[in-house]
Amino acid sequence: MNMTQQALYDTNTAQVLQWQDTQRFSYASPPSTAKTIAVTPDEWANQSGEWWVVNGALTQTNPNAPTAAQLLAQAQASQIATLRQSYGAAIQQAVSYTSKGGVTKTYQADPQSVANLTQMLLAFQAAAATPSGFYWVSLDNTQVPFTYADMQGLAAAFGAQGAAAFQHLQTLKAEVMAATSVSAVQAIVW
Repeated sequence: MNMTQQALYDTNTAQVLQWQDTQRFSYASPPSTAKTIAVTPDEWANQSGEWWVVNGALTQTNPNAPTAAQLLAQAQASQIATLRQSYGAAIQQAVSYTSKGGVTKTYQADPQSVANLTQMLLAFQAAAATPSGFYWVSLDNTQVPFTYADMQGLAAAFGAQGAAAFQHLQTLKAEVMAATSVSAVQAIVW
């Protein structure tokens, strides 16, 4: 080994930070989180790429690289997050409902529309009836006459859509967790 050629490495990450030739250049003292290691002529000649110091020897194998199990767990967590976003979109899809008066329309199921319906159900709960002339606005802005039973029916349609989407999410999450490779995990989509 040529004692004038060395590698400066981070003691926390083990990664080589700098190649140093002390015969040709002067270097500041290393910080407390770094050390130097003498290098062989072959190592000095092959400085390209990333290097680490493991058990007192230079290597191009990253000791901090995630294991296959860690990569799989990361992929699973990421895919489940993506599936939850798809679930969020699925439960907000417009719902078709036929009123007691026989009018079939599509209604918004976004969080505000669901909250509005819930609020109105609570407001009319004591009477179990809607006031005369009450209507609910469909997706195409039609004012559809609605009874209290219609409001309950639309709420049930929202609930059925949400329950189906939730069950689908649970099934897909189970598939993701049962998958044994990153590519298999990534293939599971909504």
